[in-house]
Amino acid sequence: MTKADLAERETRYRRVREAMQRAELDALLVAGKGHWWTGRGYLRYFTNFHLWGHDGLLLIPLDGEPALTMSSPALAVRIGEEGWVTDTRGDVYIVPRMADYIRERGLASSRIGIAGLRFILSAGSYAELKRLVPDATFVDADDLMDRLRSTKSALEIVQERELWAMAKSVMTRFGELVKGAKGVSQRELISEVTKPVWASGARDLLIFIGESPGVSEVPEDIPLLLEDKLRFHLEICGESGHWCEITINCAFKEPNDLERKIIEDELLAFAEVRKVAKPGNRLSDMAATFNRVMEQQGWGDLGEETTHFHFHGQGMDTIERPWFSQKRPWGQSQDWQLEAGMVFSYHPRRDVLPPGNWSSGLNEDILITEDGAERLSVDWEHRWRPMG
Repeated sequence: MTKADLAERETRYRRVREAMQRAELDALLVAGKGHWWTGRGYLRYFTNFHLWGHDGLLLIPLDGEPALTMSSPALAVRIGEEGWVTDTRGDVYIVPRMADYIRERGLASSRIGIAGLRFILSAGSYAELKRLVPDATFVDADDLMDRLRSTKSALEIVQERELWAMAKSVMTRFGELVKGAKGVSQRELISEVTKPVWASGARDLLIFIGESPGVSEVPEDIPLLLEDKLRFHLEICGESGHWCEITINCAFKEPNDLERKIIEDELLAFAEVRKVAKPGNRLSDMAATFNRVMEQQGWGDLGEETTHFHFHGQGMDTIERPWFSQKRPWGQSQDWQLEAGMVFSYHPRRDVLPPGNWSSGLNEDILITEDGAERLSVDWEHRWRPMG
């Protein structure tokens, strides 16, 4: 895996300071926590350290070196050894330590943005911060942080491509091993399949498997039936901290006409969506294109609008902004314009099939380029694979 170096560090800090200047901020306070869904990526982006737990606060002044406090003294030392942030302190009470940093850096009366104010920093920590630094002006900087990391650097894109190459090899191996796995427990098969993932330096996995329509659960200690179809979904946090999502559809029995049609129509929609997924357009343009193609292919009633994410940003957190869902205002509140370098997890879904039929299960990561979206998988096969 290509590793981030100090040149990448300088690129990220330069970009964030340019954004801080535009927002008229004297400093940025980045909140983080060792949480899979949100918060871990905030700190990894600036420290190159993968949190397995604990809370933290990172101070990035407009001028001068950053400073970090973590709720674990041992973890603070280890992060400092990585070299991206060397001024680190550990204390169970992170807010008083951060207040010390703010005063020491001469920022006690400054304008400070907080990244993670809505979803990461606790209300109690925010209240304590305002009490300890009463003359500072704190403002919401979630949008600043999320817009910054939504466009990936050239190095990040290389890391994403490498992650996808590994994910495809693992899923291909699953397709080979599952053919002779009737009666083997789900957990036994998955443990064998995912060995190369851990060997590659992956940090976390989300795993779902199902042998009937609409079922997608974590693996259990139950035997594989392999009588109809099987869907296996894997979300991998690679060594670089980036995530990818990949699905394989295995058919031990021929798909029916509806099941064949839904996947062919969604693949057609996927191709059309990629054409409009270019800078200047919006996620709503992508969603409208998906709906249009599906309606043209005869799916007149696309079902009730839901909060399911058709598309969501993906990087050092498995779900990042911007995102889109049909139901207002849940997804469209983050309907920002697309920019080259954005990476999205693509899995639009509308409820159009009668009960008992398998959906397409189409899931892929796409990179926004000047000419439209590029498949990070390059050539991953989404159709049902005959298992023989």
